[in-house]
Amino acid sequence: MLRLIGDGRDGWGFALWEESPGDLEPVVAVSPERTGPLRRAVKNAATADGYSPEAVGSGRKRPFNLTQTPGVRLTLTTLAARPMRCPQRRAAVLAGVEALGDEECLYWYAKARGSAGSRALRALRLLLTDI
Repeated sequence: MLRLIGDGRDGWGFALWEESPGDLEPVVAVSPERTGPLRRAVKNAATADGYSPEAVGSGRKRPFNLTQTPGVRLTLTTLAARPMRCPQRRAAVLAGVEALGDEECLYWYAKARGSAGSRALRALRLLLTDI
């Protein structure tokens, strides 16, 4: 589930939750100040599930119920790119996750959410930035 968090102006951040049996587990949250590079990924995830691009904005109060594939891709994109400071490397990671197949995204998502998640995300960043 994707919930947009308005900042009172025209900007917005977002938070992602994973549904587990009978519960919602928070996965990642991004403040409005850090959302800029990830806006395209958020819009892509929402439109992949049939929402209009105009629905993604600071005025939205209801959460987006994302299906598995767009939700996993957006979460993986966010987890991998959020801590990066170098714009060129972050852009390479964003493009790389977008180019991954659905099965590859599920694989890396499972690794990133596992006990060695930080190491898996580091490996994914290295793989996608060709360093």
